[in-house]
Amino acid sequence: MPQQQRAIRTRQVILSAAAKVFEERGYTAARLGEIIERANVTKGAVYFHFQSKAELALAVMDEQRRFVPPSAPRPSPLQDTIDLTHRVARDLQENVVLRAAVRLVIEQGSFTMPNPSAYLMWVRSLRGLLEAARENGDLRPEVDLDDVADLVVGALTGIQLMDQVLTGRSLFTLKITNLWRYLLPGLTTPDRLPALRPEGSLPAEP
Repeated sequence: MPQQQRAIRTRQVILSAAAKVFEERGYTAARLGEIIERANVTKGAVYFHFQSKAELALAVMDEQRRFVPPSAPRPSPLQDTIDLTHRVARDLQENVVLRAAVRLVIEQGSFTMPNPSAYLMWVRSLRGLLEAARENGDLRPEVDLDDVADLVVGALTGIQLMDQVLTGRSLFTLKITNLWRYLLPGLTTPDRLPALRPEGSLPAEP
């Protein structure tokens, strides 16, 4: 295997191990020694890619970008907005890297220099979909796109945190459905509302 490919593979192995430790223990309690042991690499290999635990945590947080689907023209951008939030819920239930990234984002008060990029990434993604929904005529004219994008990201953050404590996120999808059921009448017009599915329109899991 070429050296560059080995380096990329080693970095991903370290990130995967770090995600498991961060997800289980949180940032403060996570130890680099345990991450090294889980990854089965040398300390030098870790420090070749990451200069500190904080830098490693930021790299795990940045992995959230893999879970944001590329934007593409769709018949209903507002339904796509709803579906994106349900996709996040599904990914949180299935993927340890995203769970670790979300936990680290919430725990950023423990970092020397908190990084707002994760929140801003999700806000921008939702705002882009909402802007397309406005162009499609799906939104009431008085709706402020920035306010709604901030509100939805903030609500998702709080809902997943509460549901993690109460049910291990087993009811996360149901609670997102309830969020949209009560939010949609204030966002869209009565003639568009019946066509929208607050429970999402993602394909059923196999």
